[in-house]
Amino acid sequence: MGSLKDDSFLSTGQAAKLYSVTPDAVLKWVRSGRLPARKTAGGHHRIAKQDLQSFVSVRPVSRPVAVPSAPHRPFRYCWEHNGKGKLLDGCKECVVYLMRAQRCYEVIRIAPPGTHTKLFCKGTCDDCDYYRRVHAQSTNVLVLTDNRCLATALRDGASTAPFRLETTDCEYACSALVEEYRPDYVVIDCSLGPERSREMCARILQDPRIPYVRVIMAAEGKELPVDCDKEVFARIEKPFGVEQITSCIRGVPGDTAGERLEVHME
Repeated sequence: MGSLKDDSFLSTGQAAKLYSVTPDAVLKWVRSGRLPARKTAGGHHRIAKQDLQSFVSVRPVSRPVAVPSAPHRPFRYCWEHNGKGKLLDGCKECVVYLMRAQRCYEVIRIAPPGTHTKLFCKGTCDDCDYYRRVHAQSTNVLVLTDNRCLATALRDGASTAPFRLETTDCEYACSALVEEYRPDYVVIDCSLGPERSREMCARILQDPRIPYVRVIMAAEGKELPVDCDKEVFARIEKPFGVEQITSCIRGVPGDTAGERLEVHME
């Protein structure tokens, strides 16, 4: 076998880029023993191109899922809606813009005097076109799981749920779907592993496209990462279905199926 420094070996990042997956997905294959790899003196994994090609040829690699074909709600912040897609000067100092808060009508109740510019507030929220549009939108739930049976069961039961549901099986597909779907809640199946679940939780909460998202961990026993308690919105026991998700998020102000409101000032 050649030197780990020659071009017949790839780093996990190079392998991930080659097949449009995340480096975490490649590491999962390596750690599970399904994809052979060697380590450098510095402890980094190197994968032979031949081994990677053989692995992919017998195991189809997950690709980004298609954006839902069903009509989905257009994602707009209030300044995008009222500014026709542009940020207006009057919005730049508004607490709603600074927080990247989608639901300005929730922020206005708790914002200190003068921090909500009320540039477009000509009356009450009931008189506002943006309020009527956003307040009536359904809740979006995204479930991240590589359990195909669970994903199928959830999709089959979603027709009667008080929310719209999508599922995805890997980080790359999750990021692609978030771009258009904009979930209010993300349910992480912790059977993905504590480390991977923890990393996914952190990435989702740091994603600037969904600053108001709430993460729910679905776990049993020791699957739940012990250091995510402060970040996650809730935990549900496995096995779970649409009913358990509904019970978890029921009653959140501003949602059709939520349970509590959390506003984060950064």
